[in-house]
Amino acid sequence: MSQLNDLNSRFPANSHWHFSEPAPGIVLLHIHSDTSTATISLYGGQVLSFRPRNQDDLLWVSDDAHFAEGKAIRGGIPVCWPWFGPHPTDADAPAHGTVRKTPWQLEELECNHQHAKVLLRYSDENLNLQLAITLDTRLHLALTTENHGATNATITSALHSYFAISDISDIHITGLEDKPFRDAVNSNRACLQRGVIRFNGELDRVYQDVDKAICIHDPGLKRIIRIHNTGSKSAVVWTPWIDKSKRLGDMGVNGYRQMVCVESANADSDAITLPPGGQHTLSALLSIEDL
Repeated sequence: MSQLNDLNSRFPANSHWHFSEPAPGIVLLHIHSDTSTATISLYGGQVLSFRPRNQDDLLWVSDDAHFAEGKAIRGGIPVCWPWFGPHPTDADAPAHGTVRKTPWQLEELECNHQHAKVLLRYSDENLNLQLAITLDTRLHLALTTENHGATNATITSALHSYFAISDISDIHITGLEDKPFRDAVNSNRACLQRGVIRFNGELDRVYQDVDKAICIHDPGLKRIIRIHNTGSKSAVVWTPWIDKSKRLGDMGVNGYRQMVCVESANADSDAITLPPGGQHTLSALLSIEDL
């Protein structure tokens, strides 16, 4: 039985959800309630769209995104796990881990007029991974890793959120003032954030000691996106700008202008070591406020 047929058998379509398969092996779950709509790719365990009622979409997906097995989908909220960035010891391993290009199992699906809950699972030899997605007027993601192996396991991870914005040159980000960061664009130099974050070129920073909500102020869309993280002391802010967008090849024409990544993370010194039987949850609560 195909994955799509199996899902339709286990979770028959109704007024609150249905499945589609835009490409072989790429199954999407579409959620509908009175408070919001959402699209979740079971390939990669990736939220692609979240639109609260009477609001623009919270998330950005590239017009040139690949929907094909073996390719990562550019946009939404990819899951980086069990490592963030390059593998710490294997230069040939894929960047940002293995789960972005892997089918996840849909374990639970609940939806009514007011809210929805989706539970996805992925397992490897030593680690179990669970992504709980809760949707109402806000989007809540909880990524839980459990070590079922016999030795300690160290992980880094991120909810690599691509947020939709009016224009990268017009927004600014607050909540990271006076925080130390590693500047990946400038030889991984250690720096300290002075003032709010504005953009006029490529930016790739891993912030530490994060202890408050991070906010994207967008006068063009007249909104503030608020990101509140738990189980995390680090966050990543990224825009590829012009030259890197061309090298990536799947950002779309001027796509970099309509997105910014603010990633909930356990990265760099915020790596997590789990003893046998231990578990850790990285979570992000995402909401929109009027500006």
